Amino acid sequence: MSRADRPIGVFDSGIGGLTVIHALRQMLPQEELVYLGDTARLPYGTKSHHTIERYTLQMGELLQRHDPKLIVIACNTASAHGLPALQAVSPCPVIGVIEPGAEAAAEHGGPVGIIGTLATVGSAAYDLAIHRRDPAKAIHSVACPLLVPLAEEGWFDDPVTDSICRRYLNQLPFEVKTVVLGCTHYPTLLPSLERCRPGTRWIDSGRVTARAVDRLLQGSLGYRTASARGGLRIQLTDASSRLKEVGSRFLEEPLGDVEVVEI
Repeated sequence: MSRADRPIGVFDSGIGGLTVIHALRQMLPQEELVYLGDTARLPYGTKSHHTIERYTLQMGELLQRHDPKLIVIACNTASAHGLPALQAVSPCPVIGVIEPGAEAAAEHGGPVGIIGTLATVGSAAYDLAIHRRDPAKAIHSVACPLLVPLAEEGWFDDPVTDSICRRYLNQLPFEVKTVVLGCTHYPTLLPSLERCRPGTRWIDSGRVTARAVDRLLQGSLGYRTASARGGLRIQLTDASSRLKEVGSRFLEEPLGDVEVVEI
């Protein structure tokens, strides 16, 4: 098999990375995709740097079984804490979601808000990436540890979610009009987020990461040569009874068959 026809591997701490898969399926429908969700050990966002780095390396190793042409870390926390380690050992290129999100944030004027997990916000990875592009940019970050469980529970548009989103977003100064969704679970909560902070520009790291993947494929990696729609293989480290229902809402299409893999 030529390099261009090999699949793109995507992994996340849970099923939130399916929002990245959705964006890739829209932008690059001909590509073969393999998704790996570490549902047995989520969330990553409350764990230490060492643990997240170790999990990231293990997920990368599992994806290498599929001989991917590219690995996408569809998890902001793993991108913040594990990307350099995985890039150092991976035989194929590896990208995360933080650099594309930071690039998009730096393009807009005024201060920017970052919402993410405790580990992502604590790493200051977005601050560093944005300031490399715009050293004068004012950045306001808020850790939102309750949002991932709400998304994983499927409470995408619920009064309880509204209340929690409002409490977090009220910590951002009024002048912040651009907010980075610094977790791939968060796009599913946009109805609540938008109600709590109308008139805000929301940067979806999944969509901007899909554009970054497209640019890489235009270069040496190459597009899949077949014109038919590419397949999607979903593997998880644990499968709950409600997985298909919630996962289908993240993916915005039926989830299909799911394989459970051992770590």
